[in-house]
Amino acid sequence: MASLRHFTVVTALVLAVSGAYDAAAQSNAANTFRVFVRGADAGVEEVTLLESPDGWTLRGSGKLRAPINLTMEYWEARYDRAWKPIELTVNLTESTNRWTVHTMFSGTVASSDITQNGQTQRRTNTVAADTVVLPNLIFGAYEALAARLATATVGSQLQGFIAPQDVVAITVNNVTDETIQVPGRKIAARRWMLHAGGAVSKLDMEVWTEGARLLRLDIPAQMVSVVRDDIATVSARLITMPRANDEQVAIPANGFSLAATVSKPEAAKEAAPVAGRRPVAVRLPAVILISGSSPSDRDEIVAGIPIFAQLANALADAGYLVVRYDKRGAGQSGGRPESATFEEFATDARAIVAYLGKRKDVDPKRISVIGYGEGGWVAMTVGAREQRLAAVAIIGTPATSGRELVLEQQRQLFERSGTTGAAQQAAVEQQKTILDAVMTGNGWEHLTADIRRRVDTPLYRSFLAFDPAQIMPRLRQPMLIVQPSLDREVPAYHGEQLSQLGRSRPRAKATDFVQLPGVNHLLARAVTGDVTEYGTLPERRVSPAVILELTSWLNKTLAPQPSK
Repeated sequence: MASLRHFTVVTALVLAVSGAYDAAAQSNAANTFRVFVRGADAGVEEVTLLESPDGWTLRGSGKLRAPINLTMEYWEARYDRAWKPIELTVNLTESTNRWTVHTMFSGTVASSDITQNGQTQRRTNTVAADTVVLPNLIFGAYEALAARLATATVGSQLQGFIAPQDVVAITVNNVTDETIQVPGRKIAARRWMLHAGGAVSKLDMEVWTEGARLLRLDIPAQMVSVVRDDIATVSARLITMPRANDEQVAIPANGFSLAATVSKPEAAKEAAPVAGRRPVAVRLPAVILISGSSPSDRDEIVAGIPIFAQLANALADAGYLVVRYDKRGAGQSGGRPESATFEEFATDARAIVAYLGKRKDVDPKRISVIGYGEGGWVAMTVGAREQRLAAVAIIGTPATSGRELVLEQQRQLFERSGTTGAAQQAAVEQQKTILDAVMTGNGWEHLTADIRRRVDTPLYRSFLAFDPAQIMPRLRQPMLIVQPSLDREVPAYHGEQLSQLGRSRPRAKATDFVQLPGVNHLLARAVTGDVTEYGTLPERRVSPAVILELTSWLNKTLAPQPSK
C-alpha cells in the first residue's frame, strides 16, 4: 500500500486557471470508471458530479481489488463556482484498517482530521487557494482536474493537493485532439500530457477529457489506467492517424467478421481510360499487418505508441495498400479468443488474404504479410499455408519455442529484480510445473485452481508448443527478418537464429536479415531498451529506420513483373 500511495502523491495534478468552467452542460451526471493495474481489471469507481448555485460537488464510492485492496465507502469533494476547494470527506477501508479524512479549506490553509481505527490526528497544510484535491487512490476525484483542464494551455504551471499529505507541482507538456469511436457515436477527446513532481519524485501521466469531464487517466510507469466505462468496452477504439481515403471494412472470417482499416496511397487513382473502354483501378501491392499473441486492436498501441497505425501510414505513403485489423474477440471484431490457437489466428489472416485477392485495386500476385512479435509466428504459419502469399516479413519475433521463451523472460526478470538464487530456483521449478501441466494435461493437482484458470487455455497451449524451427522449412516466400538491437523482450540473438533458419530453407527464395541499432521492441528509438524505459521515451513514434528497411525490401520484393 505504501508504494501505491507514493505514486499517487507524485502524480497528482492541478491546473491554476481563472474564470468560469463550462461543466454545466455535463453536470448532474454519474460516471463509472474501471481501474486496471498491469492490464488486469482491479475494480470500479462510481462518480457523480452535481452543480448548484454555490458550486460543484463530486461524490463517489467504489472497490479496488488486489494489488490495491481498497473499499471506498463514500467520498465527497465540494468546490465553489470557480473550482476552489471548500471541503473534503473520505471514508474508506484498507484491508482491516478503517480510515476517515475530513479537510476544510480556508484560503491557502487546508486543515485535516485523519482518523485510523478510532485514533484521530490533526494536520495542517499550506496549499494554493485554487488547488485540486486528489485524495490517495481515489481516482474519481480527477473529475475536478478534467474541469480545470478545460481552459488549460501547454506550459501551464500547476499545483495539486494529495489530501491529506502534501502538495505537488505540475506542468502541462502537451495536448492533442483525439477521436474515439464507440457504438453509435464518436467522442471528441483531448489528451493531456502532464508532468508531476519535483526534484525528488517525478512522473509523467496522461489525462483524457471529453469537454470538462474525465475520460481516462494513464500512469504508464506504474501501468495504471482508469477508464470511463463506455470507452473500456472492446467495441470502443481510438481512431489513430486517420487518412482521408481510409476504408473501415468488415472482412468475413470463420463465422464472424474481422473489423479492419484499409489505408491506401493518397495518389491511388484509376488507370487512364482507353478509347471505348471503362477506366480500371490501378492494382496496388498489399501488406497485412499481424499483431502478437495478446488481445490487441488494429493500431497495436503499446506505451502510447500506435505502432501499426504509424506503420500503415508510412507504407501507404510509400505506395502500398495496407490492412490492419482487430484480432478476433478484440476491438470491433467478432469471434472468441479464449478458444483460439495460433493456427486459428493464421486462418483469420488467410481470410484477409482472400479478401484482398478479390479487390479490384489489389494485385493478387503482390500480397505480403508483416508479423510483429509473436505475430511473426502467425505470419510464418500463413506463409506455410498460403501459396498465394508473395512475401513474409517478421519483426522482433522469437526464434525459440514458446516454452523456452517463457523461461528466458523469467530469467530476465530475475536479473532485473535481484532475486536470490534459492528464490529463483523455486520460482523456476514452479514455472516448469505450470508449463508441463499446460502442455501435457498432467500435474494440475500440484497447482492452485486460480493458476489453472488463468493458463489452461488453447491459446496458451499453442503458444508454448509453437516452434519456429518446425515451420520455417515449409516457407517458400522471400523473407525479411528485422531485429531491433535494443529489444529486451526478444533479445538480439533471436533475429540471428531466425535468419539462419531462413537461409537454410530448402528450395526457398532469399532471406534478408536486418539489425536496427538504437531501436527497442516498440520499434522506437531508445537508450537502454528496457521495459521500464517505455513510459519515458522522448520520441513516441516508430523509428524512420524501421520504415526505410521495410519499404526498401518491399519495393525490391514486390516489384511489378514485366509482362510476357
